Amino acid sequence: MKVFSGKTKNKIRFTTFSLCMVVAFVCLCLLHETNQKERDSNAAIRWKSDKQEFSYISVYMSPEENWKENDRNTLTSNLKMSFQQNSIINEDREDNNEGLIKDCFSCEGIMEFTNGKNTATAKVTATGGDFFFFHQPVWLSGFAYSDNDVMKDRAIIDKELSWQLFGGENVAGMPFKINGNTYYVAGVVDTSHLKEDKKAYGEINRAWLPYSAFCKEYQGNQASPGVTASNTDTGINNTSDTSTIPGTEETTNKIPITCYEIVLPNPVKEWALNLIQTSLNSKDRKMVIIENSKRTNFLYVMDNLKNFFYKTSGTQPVSYPYWENAAKVRDTKREIYTGILLIALIYPLLLFIRIITWIYKTIDGKIKKRMNKKHAYPL
Repeated sequence: MKVFSGKTKNKIRFTTFSLCMVVAFVCLCLLHETNQKERDSNAAIRWKSDKQEFSYISVYMSPEENWKENDRNTLTSNLKMSFQQNSIINEDREDNNEGLIKDCFSCEGIMEFTNGKNTATAKVTATGGDFFFFHQPVWLSGFAYSDNDVMKDRAIIDKELSWQLFGGENVAGMPFKINGNTYYVAGVVDTSHLKEDKKAYGEINRAWLPYSAFCKEYQGNQASPGVTASNTDTGINNTSDTSTIPGTEETTNKIPITCYEIVLPNPVKEWALNLIQTSLNSKDRKMVIIENSKRTNFLYVMDNLKNFFYKTSGTQPVSYPYWENAAKVRDTKREIYTGILLIALIYPLLLFIRIITWIYKTIDGKIKKRMNKKHAYPL
């Protein structure tokens, strides 16, 4: 005895098909929305020329690697040499290979800011290179400082820190102090309103300071000259070599760089990624290399989806900054949406195959019937 009649079966099929298509459509919308939030990952698109493809790669390192500015300079020199060997030039300026690389570096630590009687603690991101090309905040007042500034005495603060120190947001150019040394507000930035960014950003105040100024003040905040300082925020142990001899330029220990970001040519798939991995010998070091330009790519998401249930197993040798943590949350969302999308498309695909098979059998049956009539002989 049949459980359902033919009409009931068709209604069930239609309802299931409609439900699956609605779920698939919602997942596609959520994927599009998540991809639109990935603003920091489009640095390669913003940097690329009309003819050349570029890749945006992030390298996150443990402080134990003790990676410094000299290591960055060595890396960029080796990359340019590789460009020459592979005849890769800037096609917009064929006289040299300038303009092939855009990079920046950073590390983090906690500092205390003061303005008169107002005092506030903030998490400071030390920046070098073109940091604000890669990470473009919403400016409430002022603008970014530059690596070319002669005086490294300007800082960027977020609106929460601005209100605590000055009681307002339009404070570009206003002075404040770190360890008794005077700095000036270059600009005030708004905190992101995206849910993933807000979670990763945290409740703490944040500021951005030139790398050389950060090294000077961070050491001054930790120890006196000649005393070993234990940095609990970056996991570094340094011995200060600050020179206080009058008439000589003050030198400070360089805090290890924990994040390096670069946009470089990618003439062949994964060429840039392999070049960075080889140049840094990353296999035997405590670092994680991520190709940001592929984050929204379907094949990249599918590759990550294979290891979805093993993402939390093991420990990473590095600590990610807030922008990477936010990006990883969006990575997880993309994987979930893609997984649900694929499951939702299974029934429509099977139904489509069944319909195609039925059409094929129907047409084939009619053709055979006509052929049989054509070749039939009357008895």
